[in-house]
Amino acid sequence: MKKITLVLFTFLAFQFGNAQLSENFQSGTFPPAGWTSFIGTNGLGTVENWKAQTFEVGNTTAVCVWEVFPPGQRSEDWLVTHQFTVLASAPILFFDNVDSGTTDYGSIYTVRVSTASQTTHADFVIVDTQNETEIFHSQSTMVGSTHSVDLSAYIGQSIYVAFVLEQNDGDLWRIDNVNMGTDVNAPNPVTTPTPAHQAVNVAIDETDEDYAVAFAWTAAATGDAPTAYDVYLGYSANDLNLLGTTSNTAVNITGMEYDTEYFWSIVAKNVGGQAVGSAVWSFTTEADPLSIDEFENKAFTHFYNKDSKILTLNSSSIAFETIEMYNLIGQKVLNKNLSQTTETVDLSSLQTGTYLAKVTIEGRTQTVKILKN
Repeated sequence: MKKITLVLFTFLAFQFGNAQLSENFQSGTFPPAGWTSFIGTNGLGTVENWKAQTFEVGNTTAVCVWEVFPPGQRSEDWLVTHQFTVLASAPILFFDNVDSGTTDYGSIYTVRVSTASQTTHADFVIVDTQNETEIFHSQSTMVGSTHSVDLSAYIGQSIYVAFVLEQNDGDLWRIDNVNMGTDVNAPNPVTTPTPAHQAVNVAIDETDEDYAVAFAWTAAATGDAPTAYDVYLGYSANDLNLLGTTSNTAVNITGMEYDTEYFWSIVAKNVGGQAVGSAVWSFTTEADPLSIDEFENKAFTHFYNKDSKILTLNSSSIAFETIEMYNLIGQKVLNKNLSQTTETVDLSSLQTGTYLAKVTIEGRTQTVKILKN
């Protein structure tokens, strides 16, 4: 018996250890030959586990059906491939995956890799994570759900890949067509920007003092699909700053300024690289709503002395009428009647920070920004 076991093990190691990965769950055997399935280290989730199930007509997928647990108790179900070697000619893991649940249950979907064992949880490293907002959702189709994970860091190594669903409130995760493939191509540039290119009077949302502008774009209809987007913003088309990366096609950017021209760009990317030729767009934000009217020409000058804390206003010939000071959350912090062509305003009582001074002269109002320090 010992000799037979050794021969069988050697055969499996040759069959699976040196073969690339390709599985569509149509064999009628589950888990597929050489694969395995088990639960997480806390022992929860024993009633339901990974299994084969017909999803579309004639198409069987691997599906994980979750039980519901009390708050604070999260379980894991693991589906692990046979051992295979990552080839330089095909270092990308592709698989279709769908969340068939009807509600956002807070599920976490991870892909993990082990170079040591197939069944020891601690040997696996997370290489890819999706949450409910990122995964493809459907109750009827897998079309358009292909996800890719770059495993080029493991080229030449024999590995196991685990598909792990972590959840505590019930859900269904389906995977299909698991295989290794050649490098994908970088995506094409995104289109249809919001705000539109050269838009003016773009609204700023002051909610929660965020001063936010809503940005959105559309992934290209052609080419390989992007998995993430780098968001760039700046005051010049030649000087853009990377603000961050998102997997969504919309984002709110906070800290925006009134009556300011901005330049921005979205660079789509995937494991094949970044989009080439991404456009740089521009827009101008709305005027400060505190400014009721703008002067056609500068009717006065102003100077703030940071040592004396005195703001000086000078008009060539027309007397000032009033000045109102607001902080950046719209609260009026100072109000003073004026009557001369030269006026001084003591700001020593104000806290250090940025203020908007609304100055009225001959019935017209202009707002200027004052940095009090």
